[in-house]
Amino acid sequence: MKLNFKQEVLVLPASLLTHCSEADAATMRVLLWLASDLSLAEKPKQLAKLADCDAKVVKAALQFWQFRDVLVKDEEDEVSPPTVKKEKKTAVEAPTAPEKRTLVERADEMPVYTSNEIASLLESRASMRLLIDEAQRVMGKMFNTSDVNIIVGMRDYLGLEEESILLLLAHCKRVGKTSMRAVEKYAFSLCDKGITTPEALDEAIRTAEAMHTFEGEVRALFGMKSRALTSKESKMLSAWLSFGYGIDVVRLAYEMTVTATNAPSVPYANAILERWNADGLHTLEEIQAALDAEQEKKAGKGDFGSTFDTDDFFEAALRRGLNERRS
Repeated sequence: MKLNFKQEVLVLPASLLTHCSEADAATMRVLLWLASDLSLAEKPKQLAKLADCDAKVVKAALQFWQFRDVLVKDEEDEVSPPTVKKEKKTAVEAPTAPEKRTLVERADEMPVYTSNEIASLLESRASMRLLIDEAQRVMGKMFNTSDVNIIVGMRDYLGLEEESILLLLAHCKRVGKTSMRAVEKYAFSLCDKGITTPEALDEAIRTAEAMHTFEGEVRALFGMKSRALTSKESKMLSAWLSFGYGIDVVRLAYEMTVTATNAPSVPYANAILERWNADGLHTLEEIQAALDAEQEKKAGKGDFGSTFDTDDFFEAALRRGLNERRS
């Protein structure tokens, strides 16, 4: 005899064997579903449906396993206060049948289907079977029940078209978001912004991927390593992209910043870039020509001691950037 793992494996702590005789069937089912997806601990209603019990039983089961040290809180749970999720209702289209859609009120969680419900759904809808197969190919992995739930939810609950779902999956794979829970959250955020059609999604993805690549280049240039950008820095980077500036222009602003301050500073570089944009300088060639012209003007006046941080062309912008850096 041997266990038939197929494509899915659950990993459980051996310590639970000591307590199996104390746990009833529902308590065991809760733990098994948590082993398949720990994020279900934050979704008691979904966990209750999957484990075929009510929310009170889920709460008792979580306490049971926590008391016996089978479930433990991670560091983030210890330091982060619990948050109350406000139900956010937005009118979106969801199909009551594949051909007909009606407006419904949407909450923050997709509905959960049991294994039998999913099997029945896939048997009756060839288009959904094809979507699941293609989604698995895009993500490069076999889906478990929770993953299939998310795909079905994006199609039937959020009302996303098959093409939109596959575009979203391909984008998430490219930027390293391989968890289907991360895909689910991203899908909700896009729907909240009204981005649901393939055309709108394609445009949003192009913008997001440009920002992702650009952010990586800026991080390397300014030596940010892996720390998260502040909201202020993110807005600055988005503005630079909206100005049409590539990494070559940002690199010049970086070099001028280090020359003036002896240290990399995003706010300081931002002041330079904003000044260039305000002066209608949009390409590296235009910017370099303006710098050369200013240097020639200074040289003609016999002023050979000026540097970038004292040039009239940048004085106001650099002073502003330095003040932001100090604040």
